[in-house]
Amino acid sequence: MSNQRYTAVLATLFGSCSDATLDYAVSRYNVHKMVFLLTLIAFIGQLVIGAFIGIECTFKALPYVILHGVLIQLGYICFIKALKYIPIALIGLIQSGNLFIAMIIDSVLGYITLSLNFAALLVLFVFAIALFTLNSMQEKDNTFKTVKPIGIVLTLGTMLFYIIATYFIKIAAAYGANEITLNISYYLAALPYFGYLSLKGKDDNKKNISNPHWWNGFYFLAVVIGILETIYYVLETFSFINDAPTIVVAIKQMGIFVMFFLSVLFRTDKFTKPKLLALILGFLAIIGLYFN
Repeated sequence: MSNQRYTAVLATLFGSCSDATLDYAVSRYNVHKMVFLLTLIAFIGQLVIGAFIGIECTFKALPYVILHGVLIQLGYICFIKALKYIPIALIGLIQSGNLFIAMIIDSVLGYITLSLNFAALLVLFVFAIALFTLNSMQEKDNTFKTVKPIGIVLTLGTMLFYIIATYFIKIAAAYGANEITLNISYYLAALPYFGYLSLKGKDDNKKNISNPHWWNGFYFLAVVIGILETIYYVLETFSFINDAPTIVVAIKQMGIFVMFFLSVLFRTDKFTKPKLLALILGFLAIIGLYFN
């Protein structure tokens, strides 16, 4: 493991906790108001960190910085919408397909050569997603989310936008932009959008606001997610700058287990043996691909 690779591990832990907590938060409160507040908190967090380590950009890097921000925003919009239709652990599992896409892109660019092992691991990965999906669709308990096709489509959109954005990170960094600048580009795109939706205040989803406590209050959750997201984006962007996208994406896949167990704890998903088996198979496919 390189000296910088530990940041990808930490990014995975913070990102998984952030996503699972967000899934719980939007099951209780207005999704647009929650996302706007946590985005504002995370934006302030980026500025504070930038005051210490610097905010660097050049005119050459600026177009790629802007494109990165737009792509991350589009991916996040798809992610937020997907939370309505499928469990967070399945979103994480599908997003693990980023590694396959990254390897295909790297193959087209001539960085690597694909093999029959790649095809076999891809089949195993698809099977794992199908197993998790079918088990979710069979659940009868209405307190848990069941899979809807639109959720899978939105998650695929998230996956594509995010993986393309990673390559703009590499280009922008090569031209002189640092991780804080790249992260701020996302928040400058996100704040007006989520601010507008927050002011509209439209959210027709039924909310579970039972058992109110200080730790599951609106503002406390927003602050926690905002802090987690701040740290996550700094660590992840730093990792993509200093390492190959396929390596960082591979390391991030352990986050599917964190998200699954947290979602069970938060009661936004249900623990079943087929789901756990699906996660294990998907993880093994990713690990096999990593060492392929």
